[in-house]
Parts: sequence; C-alpha cells; structure tokens
Amino acid sequence: MSVDHLVLAGGGHSHALTLLRWAMSPRLRPRGMITLINRNSTTFYSGMLPGLVSHYYKQNEALIDLRSLANNAAVSFVVAEILRINLKKNCLLLDGRPPIYFNRLSLDVGAETFDGPVRLKFTNKDIEIPIKPIESAIDWIEQQDNDYSSSNSAPLAVIGGGMSGVEIALALRQRWPKRPLELNAKLGQPISTFRDALEKANIRIVLGEQHKSISSLYCTGSRAPSWLESSGLPVNATGRVLTTNSLQVLNNPHLFASGDCGVINKNFRPASGVWAVRAAEPLAKNLERSALGLKPIDWYPQRFALQLLGGQVVEHSQVAWAIWAGIV
Repeated sequence: MSVDHLVLAGGGHSHALTLLRWAMSPRLRPRGMITLINRNSTTFYSGMLPGLVSHYYKQNEALIDLRSLANNAAVSFVVAEILRINLKKNCLLLDGRPPIYFNRLSLDVGAETFDGPVRLKFTNKDIEIPIKPIESAIDWIEQQDNDYSSSNSAPLAVIGGGMSGVEIALALRQRWPKRPLELNAKLGQPISTFRDALEKANIRIVLGEQHKSISSLYCTGSRAPSWLESSGLPVNATGRVLTTNSLQVLNNPHLFASGDCGVINKNFRPASGVWAVRAAEPLAKNLERSALGLKPIDWYPQRFALQLLGGQVVEHSQVAWAIWAGIV
C-alpha cells in the first residue's frame, strides 16, 4: 500500500505557522509522509523587513528557521528551487533534483517583484534589483554599505511610489543618513503626507522614467512566481492561484494555496502578511481534515486590515495617517 504524501511547497508564513502548530500539538499532524520544500533553509519574517533594511535588525534576528520547524514537526525538509508542477503525474519538478511525487500539495511560495503587465527583466544585477525575493535584495543592500554610504556616493533610486517604495526609501535613509536617495514615482504618487515625509528625509522625488545608470531598487508591486501559471493552474491577472474559501485550488481539490501566491476567488484580498498569517489555521485544519477524508471548512478572511508604515523621520501624526491610509 502506498504511503500518503503531503508536500508543502514554499516556506511562507502560512506553512511556517502550520509547522509550528504540528510541532506544538503532534496529535494534529496528519499521518503519512510530509515534506517541506524551500529554496533556503531559512526565510525572513516580512514584518521585520523595513527594520532589516534600516539596519535596526541584523539578518539573524529576522530569520525563521524552517529546518528546525520541520524537524520539530516530524516533517522532511528539502532545499531546492521549484521549476514547475506536473499536474498529470502529481509531481514537482526541481532544479538539479529528481521529481517529488505527492498525493496532496500545498503552495505557499510567496511572490516576486513585477512592473505592471510587463515582467521586469533585470539585465544588470549590479545596479538594479527587485525588492523580492527579499534575500537577494538584502544581500545587495549590505554589499553597498561600505562603498556607498557617504554624501559623495552615487545616488540610489527606489522605483515605485506606493507604500512599499516609500517605506523602503525611508528605511534606507535611516541606514544611510548621507547617501543621495531618490524615489521614482508615477504622476500623483506618493500621496501628500508621504511626500512631506520624504522631503523632510532629504529624499528627492522624481516623476517618470528613472536614469538607467543609477543603482535602483524596484518596489513596483508583486506577482506570484510565473511557474504556477505555466504549470496550468488557474490564476488571476497577477499570477496568483485561484482557490475556493477552503483554500483548495479551483477544480483541483487535492491542491491548496495560501499567502502571497494564492487568492480566494470570491473573496479577493491584496497580498499581505496579515492574510498569510490568518490563513495558517484554516489551511492547517483543512490539510488535517483532507488526510482523514473529511469535508474541508470554508474560511472567510476579514475585510479590513491595517498596514503600518514606519520610519523615524516620520512624525507621529503622519504615521497615524499612514496607518489609516493603509486600510483596504
């Protein structure tokens, strides 16, 4: 008799909290074989990213140890890059490793930076890099600490005038008090409160196209990894996998998706750590129930959430306004 195999693809917040649940309550862990696959053995806690960029936190303070979580939950762990899913054979194709077959698959693989309907192509990784994946962005920022922190340094441009771009720009100002910084935004961005904060922080606002010769950090929104769509999964305009309220992929009840790579078809919520964390419990319960052959339960995520925009250069009244503006 074949052994039931549940594969957790990606070490996002939903999966990390699911592993924590099973580690703390082993009786809840589904029977059979469970494997976690992620490109690294650690992942960053997204809520600490601005503090990490500003140098308020060190890297090791913001990391979630996925290997330790998996071990404590009696879950196998594989470090690998996922290339795509073979839906006909129920297997994941990995870079440099044999395929991994599954009976049930849960996707929590995060998101990547993109720019509108046209995917970004970073041709010069020395001077232009996306904020996601976070790991490579943090490494790139740290490489510049010694050479580009003075007032005589070449300027750095943050591309994107939304909340993410503003927050990262303010965090970089805390990290580099003297380095010339600019925010490249579209017409009408950023909103006036954020514009005032950027000006007080001596961050130049540039509208329109950026100069290609300037080192640039792209904070231009996100989309799910393209291999989800190319694998034949149902996705929305940003490549996020469409699910039912039980977090099961449409027309694929043995597949689940949560976090930034998935979205409930009839209860759209923007990509945010808030919903990734809240999705952990219903995801875990439905993975447990599916292993027992029980009917999954529906989850109806909260309609509103606060997005906090921080930065020591922002006055208290501006921070409060930013919190309110972040309600979606």
